[in-house]
Formats: sequence, C-alpha cells, structure tokens
Amino acid sequence: MTHNSNATSRTGRSVHWPSSEESVYPPRSVRMVPETPYRLTLPLARSQQSQPLTQRERYVYTYKLLAGSTPIEFQISSVHDRSNPLHRYQTDRRVRVEPVSGTPTPGKYTFRLSVKANGIERVMCDPTILRLSMDPRGLDFAVFVFPGKSSAPAGSMFSLRIWLRVNGVDHRVFSDDELWIGKDLDFYSISQASIMILRNVDSKSQLYHGWHRLNDNLYKYTIDYDANGVGGNFIEDLRLRIDGDPRTMTFLIYTVPINSVPAGSSHRVRIWTKSLVSHAAGDHPAHPFQDSYIYQRIYKNDLFKIGGQLDFNNMSNKATVGFAVGPVKTITTPVTHAPPQPTTVARPGFPEEKSHKGYQ
Repeated sequence: MTHNSNATSRTGRSVHWPSSEESVYPPRSVRMVPETPYRLTLPLARSQQSQPLTQRERYVYTYKLLAGSTPIEFQISSVHDRSNPLHRYQTDRRVRVEPVSGTPTPGKYTFRLSVKANGIERVMCDPTILRLSMDPRGLDFAVFVFPGKSSAPAGSMFSLRIWLRVNGVDHRVFSDDELWIGKDLDFYSISQASIMILRNVDSKSQLYHGWHRLNDNLYKYTIDYDANGVGGNFIEDLRLRIDGDPRTMTFLIYTVPINSVPAGSSHRVRIWTKSLVSHAAGDHPAHPFQDSYIYQRIYKNDLFKIGGQLDFNNMSNKATVGFAVGPVKTITTPVTHAPPQPTTVARPGFPEEKSHKGYQ
C-alpha cells in the first residue's frame, strides 16, 4: 500500500469477484532445505480424472482504514465448504462456489481474514465457518479498530472487530486484541531491549532470515537463530504477500531480559516486519530528510531460554548437581528404506488455507 497524505480515517469498501480465467495453479511446496514435502494421497477414479475443471471463485471484500497514522487494508474472503475432499485440495484458494449457471450455492462458507499495510499482506485470526442461504455477493461488514492497552513501543497495539451485517442481524466473525502495527515506532524507548542489526543482504537471504518465492508475490519465510554452533527455529513457515521486491522488506528483531534462575537465562523475543514508505509524486513527507517505515509484529516468544556463562552453581543451596559417567556411547541401528510412495496431490500452501497463530 502506498502512503498518501490525503488518506482519511473514513472506512472504504470494495468487492472483488475473481474471474474464472484467473490463474488457479497452486503454489509449489518448496522449502529452503531438501526434504520430502507433506502430501495428501487422493486416489481418483478414471471418470474423475477425465473431467475438466469447472469455474472456481471466491468472494473478496476489501475495507480500508487508519490505525493511528498507519493506513491498513483488510481483506475478507468467503469460500464454499465442499464435503468432497477433491474440491478442498485440488482447487487451492479458489474453491468452486458457483456452478457454471452463475447461481450462488447455499451451504457452509469459510471466512478468512488478511491484513495488508504498505504492500505486505499476512493472515490474521482463525477461519470462521457460517451457513449461508443467501447470495454471498451481497454481504456487508462492519470493520473497526481501537487502541489497545499500553504497549511497547507506544501506540503500536490495536484491537480489531469485524461483524457481518445481514437483514438487520449482526454476527461477529473476527476478533483480535493484539493487532501490532505502527508507523515510525520508537523501539529504542523499550527498556533493556537488545536490537539485532542487519549486517548483510544478498539475492536470496538476509543474515537473520531466509525466504523462498512460492507463487507470484507469495513468499515463505523461515527465521532461525544460531549461537556458537547451536541453534533453533523461531518461525518455520510464515507466508506473506509482498508487492514489489521482497528484499525491500527487512525485519526488526529484539530481545528483552526477564527475571530468571539462573540470572540472564530467560528473554522475550519480538520480530517485526519493516518496510520503507514510498511517497507518491507530490506527496511530501513531514520530515523530508528522514525515511519513514511501517512495522508489523509477526512473532513473540516470552520463554526464550538461552544465556552465556550461566552460574548454575549458585542457583539454590538446595540444588544437587549431576556429573558425567564415562565417555559418550554410540548406538547403531539398521535403517529400513520406505517403499515408493503412490501418486499424490500436493497439499496447498496458500496462507488463506491455514491459520498462523504465531503471528500475534
């Protein structure tokens, strides 16, 4: 999303119905390290294999608003929940909700939500399933945010509510009290925070993260850490839609120590996306000699256990310390090779087909 000084807090709304001619090819399930992707076996009858693909559509409702000084776009999509697993796994994000006749199909619909700011889109909240006996193209939503409780940095947390309004009755479909987003946030105001510095960027990775393009502007991110030869994983599979070059988006990562035994062994970890605000022609920033950035928090961990030269001997006078018995033993066992797998249908990896609770 391009920042515009003429933006107002008035909520806007638009509706998009993708054409059947739009691409329906699912993204490739590719990982940064070689391994066997998760797949679901779906045996197909001969008559099913020969049937041509029919029209596949989803309904997307778009709303825009201002959270503080940050322009945000919310996209609500609804797809028909077919009981036939063939529809669920073969059609990826465009599930068949209308027959060729164009008449909407009544039944269960799955609603999904994504948030987009400054060209970066991510999934929010768990999907909601509702039964519809009306035309899904006529739905209307009330979308609003309000400031949350005190946050660090200040002004970065909001509460989100989305209600479906139909025939005089309102149904709440999405709610989240931790929408962390903001423009030009002051992370250096966070007491005792240790902020990681980006030191290198190449064509396929940054020093503290790696990404892989899945389809069009859809990217998968994996964020790991390493400490003197031992590491772990913060984010295994984060899907983001990015308008433009993904290398223009970086991450702001910081830790904050918390009281622990032994001292210095527990930390809070926070990871935010960071993207430069591009100004349109004639749109002059408030500070012409200072860049402006929009941040979205995508990960938190309040129990990160790591430390350097921890003092285990003085933890407690009641602690008993163990000791090693002899050298390490090596145990060898035979490995049986698995038989060849049958023909499978790849499980879709589009972000709207799964929830990512680690985002908040």
